[in-house]
Amino acid sequence: MQDRLLPPAPASLLQGLEGLAAALEVVQPLRARHRAQLPGEVARLSEWLTTARDELPRDYLSRPALLSAYLYYFLPWNLFRQGRLLAGLDLQLAAGARIVDVGAGPFTFALALWLTRPDLRSVPLNYLALDRAAAALGAGRRLWEQVAAGSVWKVDGSAQPAGARALPPADLLVLANVLNEVHKPGGGDREVDTDAAARLLERWGQSLAPGGRVLVIEPGTRPASRQLVMLRGRALELGWRVAAPCPHAERCPQSGIGRQPWCHFAFETARVPGWLEDLSRRADLAKERASLSFLLLEPGSPGAAPESGTSAGAGDDMPVRVVSGTFALPAGERGRYGCSARGLVLLVDRNDGTTAGPQSGDLVRVSWPADPPRDAKSGAAILRSGRLSSGTVRRARRTTRP
Repeated sequence: MQDRLLPPAPASLLQGLEGLAAALEVVQPLRARHRAQLPGEVARLSEWLTTARDELPRDYLSRPALLSAYLYYFLPWNLFRQGRLLAGLDLQLAAGARIVDVGAGPFTFALALWLTRPDLRSVPLNYLALDRAAAALGAGRRLWEQVAAGSVWKVDGSAQPAGARALPPADLLVLANVLNEVHKPGGGDREVDTDAAARLLERWGQSLAPGGRVLVIEPGTRPASRQLVMLRGRALELGWRVAAPCPHAERCPQSGIGRQPWCHFAFETARVPGWLEDLSRRADLAKERASLSFLLLEPGSPGAAPESGTSAGAGDDMPVRVVSGTFALPAGERGRYGCSARGLVLLVDRNDGTTAGPQSGDLVRVSWPADPPRDAKSGAAILRSGRLSSGTVRRARRTTRP
């Protein structure tokens, strides 16, 4: 179980994003008029991808203006998000491994992996990008040749209609920002159909090579998280294993239903390149934090029973995944939420200014008292960060919700 899911952005990722602007000028050059219109096109596409999804053109990546908006704004932000995750995620990619990227767009995952993991650049990998938009695949191919010239990776793209049944065999099957487009999130508490989730899992399982995995990455929004929670639950029922981020196989305490919090991981954006900050500001989409939700899944053996959750009693060493940023509590304390086999946890420690404490995505181990106090607003068990053996923890009072 990984201790840190979201390490700081590596220098290779930040340098790659800095140089991406020059590569884009070669791949998708903009005339002066189109450059002036770019912030407006970015804002329009952002609205379609979020609050006006019913108006999103099905072939939006085949339209030159929208493809430019995607390449100059959405691609680099996706590279930053995915790169932060890939820097810490154990993908177990050996020489000759085949990555199949469904809904790949302009080779986003391959570019993120290349920029983030220099240790894999000398490992011969096979990457296949599948997308219905041939224009996006073409742009991805040209961009790859700019960013990763001379790579030993075998990289290819194939236009494929959405929902095509047959998938090539894969050691790692990737779906990034796909489910929220296939199953458009509506209002209220609508979830992904469990039967649809079972069909997806069956299709994915049939495409995986022995020991293969599925990586699903979605925006860190409440609707997208609800989809992943439903998918996770169905996967566990069918004997799959959640390799990350979950520290347990019990019911998710962050379903995103009603007033419940939703599972996502957020991080600061202070180190993104200036050209991207400038475009984001001109499109009125400046960001101080970025976020994502994800699942790394492994199919179980045929006929295997559903995986059972971790059970821990008082005093046991309990793994807890930090799922929020740090916030101030009274009396000079600070708190952060965590996910455990026994539900949501509020981790509390002293704000002494000497240590940063665990960050979003980190795994910590705590000792569970016989009867921990509960946070009045969230119902989370209040525990001390670290490995304290026992002790009564004062009930924290706060004004913010998880």
